[in-house]
Amino acid sequence: MRFVKEPTYKKYITKELKRFDDRNTALSRGAVEGNKYTKMHQNCLKNLQSIKPGKTIIDHATWVAGATVDYVVRANLLGRETKPIYNNEYRLKNPNPDELAKLIKEKAHWIGADDVGIAKINPAYIYTHWGNQNVNYSHAAEVGDPIEIPTECDTVIMMVHEMSYGVIQRSPGIEYDTDIEYSKGAWCASSLATFITELGYRAIPSVNELGINIAMAVDAGLGELGRNGQLITRDYGPRVRLSKVFTNLPLVPDKPIDIGVQKFCEACALCTRHCPSNSIPNGERTDEAWNEQNVPGMLKWPARAMKCLDWWVKNGNHCSICIRICPWNKPNDRLHKFVRLFAEYNILPKLVIYFDQLLGYGKQVKQIHYAQNPEVELISPEE
Repeated sequence: MRFVKEPTYKKYITKELKRFDDRNTALSRGAVEGNKYTKMHQNCLKNLQSIKPGKTIIDHATWVAGATVDYVVRANLLGRETKPIYNNEYRLKNPNPDELAKLIKEKAHWIGADDVGIAKINPAYIYTHWGNQNVNYSHAAEVGDPIEIPTECDTVIMMVHEMSYGVIQRSPGIEYDTDIEYSKGAWCASSLATFITELGYRAIPSVNELGINIAMAVDAGLGELGRNGQLITRDYGPRVRLSKVFTNLPLVPDKPIDIGVQKFCEACALCTRHCPSNSIPNGERTDEAWNEQNVPGMLKWPARAMKCLDWWVKNGNHCSICIRICPWNKPNDRLHKFVRLFAEYNILPKLVIYFDQLLGYGKQVKQIHYAQNPEVELISPEE
């Protein structure tokens, strides 16, 4: 891993990046164009009758249980400024930005984050307006309301939440770790925001609301942008979810990192080949957008986001195949840490990819044992 002066995406920027409208994400557009996210959940319930491994009532109940804290916290605390619970009288005196950065990371880890980074906010990564999906779940604003982070809150604390290697292997069956990690993200962001406000400073907790997580996480030194459109971290690959806190607490930002993702993704296209919806482009990067769901002006592999969402609807639950199949998705143990060095330093990447496939990494786990028979019956209206 190398610390660098500028994030690795910087050299691929071809023109000024304009702020993105949250109303144009696939989930927000899908709410307008056919209520697609709701249809996905309806199809999830239809799948329960088939008793297909990975899509049973037990799997369904598990992901909903995992999402519970996310739903409750998002509807009450995220996407809006946190107010102190007790301390309205005092503020930390003579704050030391370097020591405070260490303290914030210590508390974030204590609260439950797996990794933490700090960056100065790039205004280009703050959404222009609230979109349907985030409004529906957070109730923090109305669709179309403008988004402006207070000028004095010029710092963002980004947190990484690792998803289970084993559970990800279930996809496109229900992999419920996405949902439990969103709940952990909601818990961590809101709790860290409370810590900051009790120090006498301002804090705005968020998971998916308000801005583009991956770009800010790259700026905070947590990883790089991959071909699959995901944040690729050093320890967990793309197997992560993100949360954040905007604040005016004086903090020393972290340096971006180079872990070799850009050259590795140029050599590898497993996510492209295995994507069931053909949403991830093959070939060279482009700075053009497919439609309003992409931001033009940066050479990358822009995802066809609505095609991805349409597959989710058909599948009956969200899909993580591009995470499962990625060679960076490995257990963070001694063996894989050693092999990871080949990817980081661009040593025989084609050979690394070949053996990754030969050894069976990235394959879906289809054989799932259930202690309880997952057959279902209809609930009688009289019950």
